[in-house]
Amino acid sequence: MSLKILQVCSKAFWPPKDGGALAMLAMTKAYHKAGHQVTVLMMNTPKHYLTLRTMPEEVQEYANFYAVDVDTSVKIADMLANIIFSRDESYHVQRFTSRAFRAELERILQLNEYDVIQLESLFTTQYVDSIRAHSDALVVYRAHNVEHEIWERRAASEWNPIKKYLFDETAVRMKKYEGKTLASQPFDAIIPITGRDAGLIKKLGAQVPVQVSPFAVDLEDLDRSEIEMEYPSVFFIGSMDWIPNQEGVDWFIKEVWPMINKRYPEVSFYLAGRNMPNRYQSSEKLNIKVVGEVESAAAFIKSKAVMVAPLLSGSGMRVKIIDGMAYGKAIVATRISAEGIGAKNGEHLMIADEPEDFAERVGVLLEHRDIYNIMSRDAMNFVNSRFDSAKQIASLVDFYNGQRKKKKQKS
Repeated sequence: MSLKILQVCSKAFWPPKDGGALAMLAMTKAYHKAGHQVTVLMMNTPKHYLTLRTMPEEVQEYANFYAVDVDTSVKIADMLANIIFSRDESYHVQRFTSRAFRAELERILQLNEYDVIQLESLFTTQYVDSIRAHSDALVVYRAHNVEHEIWERRAASEWNPIKKYLFDETAVRMKKYEGKTLASQPFDAIIPITGRDAGLIKKLGAQVPVQVSPFAVDLEDLDRSEIEMEYPSVFFIGSMDWIPNQEGVDWFIKEVWPMINKRYPEVSFYLAGRNMPNRYQSSEKLNIKVVGEVESAAAFIKSKAVMVAPLLSGSGMRVKIIDGMAYGKAIVATRISAEGIGAKNGEHLMIADEPEDFAERVGVLLEHRDIYNIMSRDAMNFVNSRFDSAKQIASLVDFYNGQRKKKKQKS
């Protein structure tokens, strides 16, 4: 049975330049391919700004799209005022508070009836009251990560005392908001992206049904074009305006890459991603090639060999690792990067947290093509069996229909 679904998003997901955008777009596309009717309401933020008419026609067919301009820019004066004059409120939640967005949401709800309303990210949960006032739909919170954990980890790895205080304070406030929101049970269900996040969400007080629905790949639409791979080579790709990515890349360049470069001076490290900070240009003397934003992430990934995922903070699931596996990349990742994926260390990827261990594992994949090829094959098989979007969306829709039936029985 076809469902009418409204996705409420805290940012525009076209073009899909980061993990969150990729995850939202992938689900919209999967719903559409499965025959469901989708409406998408997005916050049009300065960091992820979209002019709807510039979306490719193919993407526009996935859903009815609406976008509302919301200025979510971080303003230092507002942040300091929030910390000084507010005890509990999180500035990073307040940034997504918008009368215009609420008004557009209510307008859409008054004109349309939906079976499921899916709130993408914690920052859209503040609009549940408007949804309840204008709709009887199943209301679902899709948790892309556990927000306060990101800030806790950033605080733990920060050496600057002022930044550390700000990160600690943000983590505390975000945890209060997250816990209060979950404990108040405003949703009919929660769909975290990883099983680990599901456990943390339950510990925070959630008692509604929880169904894990990971980021998934459209295997039918995967780019199968042949591109010659530069072997050996090392690469990273990720949104470089996301601070955890910068922290991880900084650690890799400072602590890990010099050991690899000394042992394999002919091997290049390619650094790709949107909004690349200028400071990385000075790193090219160590055979680091700063590529910046690429036209096709798939083409770039396929053209290089060993993928590194050196995150030291963050939460949720690293979408780029799933993409890398889908294209048969052998990957070396920190434990935080690999969280929530369920991949086996030494089989589907390699995990290392210490610089020497990380460099050693990269070296194994650079030296031994046979090991690289085996891990490449196993990684692709793992994604094919666990992260097929068609299977994931079918399972999720079955869950939604079950919850809708229970809700009708109670009313």
